[in-house]
Amino acid sequence: MTGWLVIVLAAPLASFGEDPGNARRGTADRPTRSALIGLAGAALGVERADSAGQKALARAFLTATRTLRPGQPLTDFHTFQSLPAGKGPAATRAHALAFSGDLETSITRRDYRADGLWQAAYCVTLDATVSLEALRDALLRPRFMLWAGRKSCPLAHPLAPLLIGSDDIESAFAEHARFVDANDGAALLGGGRSALAVDDRLGPLAGNRPARLHRRNDDPGDRMRWHFSSRAERVYAMAPVDPDEGKGR
Repeated sequence: MTGWLVIVLAAPLASFGEDPGNARRGTADRPTRSALIGLAGAALGVERADSAGQKALARAFLTATRTLRPGQPLTDFHTFQSLPAGKGPAATRAHALAFSGDLETSITRRDYRADGLWQAAYCVTLDATVSLEALRDALLRPRFMLWAGRKSCPLAHPLAPLLIGSDDIESAFAEHARFVDANDGAALLGGGRSALAVDDRLGPLAGNRPARLHRRNDDPGDRMRWHFSSRAERVYAMAPVDPDEGKGR
């Protein structure tokens, strides 16, 4: 590992789905790995249909997050129409329209997190074909639009990507928080306790810190078929960031 690339994720609405479903699509209270890899892919211009490119991207980075505000739960309702199962699948659109009088309307639910605030971090793996420098440049000038999970969730703050040489993720988040807060002139990322979630493949933090092991079904596989696999995260409590730490050195 050769350091971290840390960003801000803030949005009026965010959605980070972990469990598949049509009737209800829930959201986690912090960014999923698939959402972060998708964000990187959008910035770099990797098409969703580019299976080889998507797999290379997923192999290139491991991720970590810091949750400052998980956001308030919010549910939106959608409706969709479909043919009754007894009619069988429609071969063409014209065939489907012929049965328009038989359509059934159903309700689905979409869950969001309102006014959430997170930091996210990327580190490269030994299989990486993309550097952190290239990803930083892409996040500053993204090829495609960037979202906080779902496409209906625009960002509310610049990503402020920062390369940090330290391999210690807690120090990397703290340094990035001080950088962002100094530029904003406000304590956006520094204040309050927060939750630190680190991919288990990176191993435990130093000092035998107490952690909760959490499994998530968010490791991207085939993007076109929406295939994901399970992975583990270690979740730690993180103390508030001291804004004056490191000054005068």
